[in-house]
Amino acid sequence: MNYLLLLRGINVGGNHRVPMVVLRNLLLEAGFTNVRSYINSGNLFLTSDLSAPTCEEKVAHVLTTNFDFSIDFRLLSEPDFLDDLAQAPTWWGADPTLRHNALFKLNTYTPENDSWLTSQVTADYDQVLVTPNVIFWTSTLKVNFSRSFYAKIAGTPFYKQTSARNYNTTTKLKQLLEASHD
Repeated sequence: MNYLLLLRGINVGGNHRVPMVVLRNLLLEAGFTNVRSYINSGNLFLTSDLSAPTCEEKVAHVLTTNFDFSIDFRLLSEPDFLDDLAQAPTWWGADPTLRHNALFKLNTYTPENDSWLTSQVTADYDQVLVTPNVIFWTSTLKVNFSRSFYAKIAGTPFYKQTSARNYNTTTKLKQLLEASHD
């Protein structure tokens, strides 16, 4: 099975440094195959014949035994990732004057966040679609950004339980995952 591994909060501003070459090698040593990364912000692809829960345990072990800080993550199977992206609304990514992000639900994500989020969003400045693993979010980019709910989530428990990727990165991850079959 092919997987997408998303890490949160690494290699940002010189903090929580995780060299991708080191992490790729650690994942290979843990028994994963076809391990590759995309950019330096914690997007990795890997393959394993083991079950998803067993793969998650192996990833957690690699991260906790090799780094002296906590790294939240989400391991998504290729079918789960592609199923969520197939649900992306037509407005997500459509207007280049707006901010388009995919917030991936980490392993620490609590399901109550879904209803909390949808009850808080400001319809005038935000559009949100919640799927099982991803929250598609479009908000204002610069004009009225401070009025959007997206501008207010930094530091909240909800935000700490997600890992954001912009539209371009998310669609590139999809392309790279699909290209692994060629």
